[in-house]
Order: sequence, then C-alpha cells, then structure tokens
Amino acid sequence: MRCSGMHGVLPLCLFTILVIFSLYWISDTTEASEEGRFAQAQALVERIVSTHPEIVRLSIHAVPAGEKQNRIIACNIKEKIGMPSDPEDLEVMRGKRIVVLKKGTNLDVTLPILDRSGRPIGTAGVTLPLRRGQSEEQVVERVRFIARFLNSAIQDAGGPLW
Repeated sequence: MRCSGMHGVLPLCLFTILVIFSLYWISDTTEASEEGRFAQAQALVERIVSTHPEIVRLSIHAVPAGEKQNRIIACNIKEKIGMPSDPEDLEVMRGKRIVVLKKGTNLDVTLPILDRSGRPIGTAGVTLPLRRGQSEEQVVERVRFIARFLNSAIQDAGGPLW
C-alpha cells in the first residue's frame, strides 16, 4: 500500500506506522527490562569476577519473583543467563548443603545463598580450576570465601536481587 494519493489512505498508513512502531517499542522495552531486571545481581557477579580472575564461571540461580522455575539470573558467561538450573542447583536449594562436581580440570561448586534468617533464596555456582598441587578441599575453601562475599553483598542489599 502506498501512503500517498487517496484521502482515506494517508491516515490509515500513518496509523499502521504508529502501530508497528508501538509494537517494536514495547518488545524492545520488554527485552531491556528483562536485562535490567537483574542488573544489580549481574553487576555483583561482574565485580566479584573482576576481583577474582581465577573464577572460570560464577552464576546466581534463583526463582525470580512471579515465576516458578529456578534459572540462572546472573552469570559471567552471558549465554548462560536465563537457562534453567541444573539438578544439583535444585538439590542445594532444598538442602542447604554444597555440591562439588569435577568437570575436567575444574571444580564446579554449588552453594546456597541464604537470607538473613538462614532461609535459602538461591544458589551460587562457582567454578575454579583445580591446579597441580592443590587439593579439592583447598579449592572448595576458596569457593566458600567467594560465596560468603556474594551472600553478604546480597544480604546487604536488603533482600534478593531478583
């Protein structure tokens, strides 16, 4: 359809353009709000990774407000954000214990994120390299140190960042 000539066609063309622009704007802001929804959690992950360059992967898993599925809400590997949590993440959420998995030359450690009352509100997945001469226990202790900092920062924020 051309937007010139006929008297009734011009307003219809303008209306169509306005509707298309509005749909584009709504979808664009929806995507932006999803990115911004967990911006504080993502900034925290990026800050921790920048101060601990040995971290291979750091992710926060949680059930976002208004949702039912546990998923990655922040991670230094952007492609992982939004992916469903693995069974070990769900296991840690239920039991407040940690899970340690050896993945190649790395240790993947999942720990609970607790609110001030000790209730699990998420999990932290921290992957560190297992270097020659290091024991798994030493790596797990390093992960615990990183996770304590993450947990404290979340508690200091006054509540979950999701």
